[in-house]
This record gives sequence, structure tokens and C-alpha cells, in this order.
Amino acid sequence: MAKTKKGAGSSTSKESKREVKKDVQIRASSRRRVADTEEWVSRHVSELVPLLGLDFLRLSTEEYLTVLIRIVDLVRGESATLDVETIVKRIRRNSDRVYPLLAALLLELRSSLDEEQLEFVVNNIGEAVLAYAPRLYGEAKRLGRMDLIERLRDMWRRHWVLKRHPILPVTCPRCNFNSLMPDLSCLVCGAVVSESELKSFLNFGSLLEDFALREQVEDVKRALSFGYVYVNSLGVKAPGGQKDVLDIEVLLSNKDKEVLLDKLKQRGLQ
Repeated sequence: MAKTKKGAGSSTSKESKREVKKDVQIRASSRRRVADTEEWVSRHVSELVPLLGLDFLRLSTEEYLTVLIRIVDLVRGESATLDVETIVKRIRRNSDRVYPLLAALLLELRSSLDEEQLEFVVNNIGEAVLAYAPRLYGEAKRLGRMDLIERLRDMWRRHWVLKRHPILPVTCPRCNFNSLMPDLSCLVCGAVVSESELKSFLNFGSLLEDFALREQVEDVKRALSFGYVYVNSLGVKAPGGQKDVLDIEVLLSNKDKEVLLDKLKQRGLQ
């Protein structure tokens, strides 16, 4: 029995060594592949830039090298060899993956963008707009490009619903992105707004009137009893129910309560 155990242990040890050796070989192969990509791009960067139509970005040679190394490594797959024609075709064929990567790399490389660079980034950033919106909003505002800001707002709304949450946040009074959090801070412009500013921006009185006429009487009375309501991008809702993570709690002033009471009177249900 002792010999059997020794043999089993020896077999396990050999298998472990083979796995370690294989892992080392894979890492070494990966390092060689990256080095090969870097060396190849360094030799062909002057050809790749015009063939890919990237001259307009006006980057330095080092910047072009940085972005093209990443891009070539992305599209080459497991190819052992590289040639310019094949790589250019693959980059064009995979533009839906390449351009968003390039847009993100530009933001990482450059502390500020010119108008053409900003246009390219905005048009190609894709879902990463959720991460880069503060930077892009600042760049577009600096350059006075309100058209790009409006495009960013549209992209933000679309990708928020697709990737983050089915309900949009409340619109920020400062930047007009749907990006105001329950603590009244904005994810995009960084502003922290007051409750009174939010109420004024949302035309809160009208929202309350709609709430009082639309919702069940019990909900309206509960809002009066609790002294606050929840606000989200869909409107006003009563407290006490299921609260969404994006709901903003808004206190009711005496004037707000009068609005609710008045509407209850109109319904003959005070």
C-alpha cells in the first residue's frame, strides 16, 4: 500500500510540473507575441497611419505607436506573422471594436483634445460614454460645442438604460444630463444642487398636481402624512412603497401640501 501511495503522489507531482511548464510556456509565448507586435508596428507606423485614415488626429509618433500597438494586438488574433494589407483589412472589418478602443486611448493619452479629436471620440466612444462623460462634457463645453454635448446626452441616456438601470436618473439642473443621484450630486458635471434648485428646475408644483390627480387617494394622503415624496425621471411617487435606487426624496413644504390638499378637494376626496 505504501508503494501505491508513493506512485500516486509521484504521478500527481509530474502532472503539476507539466501544468506549471505549460503555463510558463504560454506566458513566454504571450510576451514574445507582444514584443513582436511592438516591433512590427514600429517598422510600419508611417504606412499604417495614412492607410487607416488617422492622419487627421495629428498625434505624435509615440502616440500613434501606443494606439496602433493596442489595435494591432487586438485584431491580429493568433496570427504568427503580420503584413500591412491584412492588418489594415482586419482593422476596417472590426471598426466596431477598434474605434471605441481608439477613442478611449485618445482620452488616456491626451490631457485635452482639439475639435477634430473630440468629434472622433464622441462619435466612437460607444458605451464607454458612461465612464468618460464628465471628461467629454468638460472638453465640449471648453470648445463651445453644444452640438456634441447634446449628442453626449443622447448617448448617455441610451447606454444608461442598456447597461446600468432601466430607469434614467433625474435630469441635472446644471448640465441637463440624466445624471442626478439621490444625494443631489451629478455624475457628469460634479455639481451638488439644492432641493430648492431641483424643485424650481422640475417645476415641482406641476408634478405634484399631476401626482395628486393621477394617483390613488391613499397614496396622496400618505405623502401628506409622511411629509415627503419620491421623485425620479418618470415623475412623483408616494413614499412607503418600493423605492428605486435612483429615487430622490423631496420634502414637502407647506405650499406643496396645500397643492395636494387643493387637488384632493377638486376630487371631492379630502
